[in-house]
Amino acid sequence: MVGLRSWFLIAALAGMLSPAFGQQAAGQTTPLPKSRPAVTAKTDKVLSDTRVYLLRGLLNIFSLGMDELADKLKQRGMKAEVYNHDSWQTVAIEIIDIYKRGEKPPIVVIGHSLGADALFGLTERLSSVNVPVALAVPYDPTVSHEATKNVAYLMNFYQNNGFGRTVVPGPGFRGELKNIDLTKDESIGHGSIDKSARLHDITIAKIMEIACKSKPQRKPRKPATPETAKTNVATPPEPASPRS
Repeated sequence: MVGLRSWFLIAALAGMLSPAFGQQAAGQTTPLPKSRPAVTAKTDKVLSDTRVYLLRGLLNIFSLGMDELADKLKQRGMKAEVYNHDSWQTVAIEIIDIYKRGEKPPIVVIGHSLGADALFGLTERLSSVNVPVALAVPYDPTVSHEATKNVAYLMNFYQNNGFGRTVVPGPGFRGELKNIDLTKDESIGHGSIDKSARLHDITIAKIMEIACKSKPQRKPRKPATPETAKTNVATPPEPASPRS
């Protein structure tokens, strides 16, 4: 059975709730950053190492902007996968397994609506095993949340329209947090904020900036075996022939 909050979300997506329904959330807000051109100072290898996980919202059908954003990221050479918000624990297991294998790619998590709410459960789970998150981007979370200490940068797009809420620093958080209030932007709403090309551009620019600041992964060198060690030993020069 669909819960009460889910019914309100359906109503909002259908345009049945007025902006006055919302109550101003506490927290500092930041002006909408300008979209910057893609960062190209580093190699494609750095971008291809970046792992981006996107979480859809209600019923897995109202957040197709996450799929659009994933396609744009793939076009730039990044690994991007889209999941239902109910699958955030599966995503956490996948990321933890990557780190257990010794790989440490930049991790980016993005979510819309209930997917934005699930994003915080995901970062908290990763925090419990000391897996860092390079960037978290919630699109209009439906309730207030705290940024977990393992997140380096959090950019929260929200509208004060009955659901969008600001994010506050949680215990131990030392990263950078920006709440971007889009309440006055009448061109978008809760059901369309995830599809905004302008917000996609801003998100992509931030992901590429963070990815290019990261060092490319280097696989650990295998220790030399006696066989391989012999091949690396320089051959001594031949002794000079005695003069006649």
